[in-house]
Amino acid sequence: MPSVVDATDTEIELDRPAREVVSLVPSFTELVCSMRLGSRLVGVTKFCVEPADTVTAIRKVGGTKNPDIERIIRLNPQLVLANLEENNEEDVTALREAGINVYVGDIRTADQVHEEIDHVGRLIGGIAVKTADAIKESLEEQRHVQRLRPRVRAAVLIWRNPYMAASGDTYIGDLLRVCGGINVCEDPAQGRYPRLQLTDLIDLDPEVILLPSEPYRFRERHAEELLAQHGISAARNGHVYLCDGQNLTWWGIRTPAAINEVASLLDHARAGWQAEAEMTPELPPGLNLNVTQQDVVE
Repeated sequence: MPSVVDATDTEIELDRPAREVVSLVPSFTELVCSMRLGSRLVGVTKFCVEPADTVTAIRKVGGTKNPDIERIIRLNPQLVLANLEENNEEDVTALREAGINVYVGDIRTADQVHEEIDHVGRLIGGIAVKTADAIKESLEEQRHVQRLRPRVRAAVLIWRNPYMAASGDTYIGDLLRVCGGINVCEDPAQGRYPRLQLTDLIDLDPEVILLPSEPYRFRERHAEELLAQHGISAARNGHVYLCDGQNLTWWGIRTPAAINEVASLLDHARAGWQAEAEMTPELPPGLNLNVTQQDVVE
C-alpha cells in the first residue's frame, strides 16, 4: 500500500500504485515517462512538452496556473501530481475536495530530487535508479572540487522588464551553490525571485550572468544588451551566457546535465583554474546559443 507525505504535510495513501495519473508539472511528466510509465498519464498540461513522442497524444488539461479542474475531475484519476510553486493552492484544494488524491512536491535543492523521485516511484510503482545514481554522481563530483576551486559571483535571471532573478531559496539558486557560485541575489528576504533594475545588477556586479530560455525566453539580443553594460564584470569579461532553461528549471532527469552546464559556465570566470577535463566541456567565451527553447509570453 503506497504511502508518502507531501510538501503540504498531507499523507497520500493508495490501495495500490496509481494506474491513471494526471500531471500538472512538466518535470513530473518527464519523470513518469523516464520510468517507462507514460501510458499511465491520462492528462498533462500544455506546458508538458517532453518527451514529445509520448506527450503529444495525451489529453491536455490546461496550464499549470489555470488547469481545467472540471475536466480533471471527469477523468477521475487515481493520482494528480502537482507542485507547491508551479500550481495554485485553490486548484489543489478543489481537486482534493472532489475526492482526488493530489501529491504536491516542492524542490528547492538538488539533494531533494532523490526524495521526490522516490515518492513518485512509490506512488506509481516506478523506479528511476539510473537517474538517481547520475544525480548522486554529479553532486559528489562537484563536492570533490569544492575546496579547490575559486567561487564565482553569479546571477541567474528568469524574467525581463523587469529583470527578476533566482534567490538562494530556489532550485536554481541551489544549483549555483552546488557548482561553486556565490548568488549575488542570495538573500531570501528580498523574495524568492527579487526584481532588479539594471542599476541593481551593476551594484551587485556578478562575474557571470546566466540567461535561461525559460520561463522567459531570453535570446541573443537580450544577452547583447547586457554585454554592453561594461560596469558589470560579467559583461566586461564576456561572461553573459544563454543557457538551456529546461535544464535549469526542470528538476529530475535533467539535474545532472544542469549541474554540468552551470559548472562549465562558471568555470570560464575562474581565472587561472581548470576543472578536470570531463567536467569542463569546451565552450567559447561570450554567448552559448545552442539551447533548447520553449515559447513563452515575452
